[in-house]
Amino acid sequence: MWKILGNITEIFIYASIYMLIAMVATKIVAASLSSDFEGKVSENSTGAFLILAAVFIGMALIVAAVIR
Repeated sequence: MWKILGNITEIFIYASIYMLIAMVATKIVAASLSSDFEGKVSENSTGAFLILAAVFIGMALIVAAVIR
């Protein structure tokens, strides 16, 4: 029972750290690409979504490698 609760807690900790890293990475990508990146994301620009998706997939691979 305690092992399951420990695993669930660990999952929430890793998820919160990943979300924090994702927010910071989004801000860094937005600052480096253009001044209106967030506007393009809110206008449903496919290119902006592809860039963010690539960043998130890359970060997910790195976090998965670190966790193992």
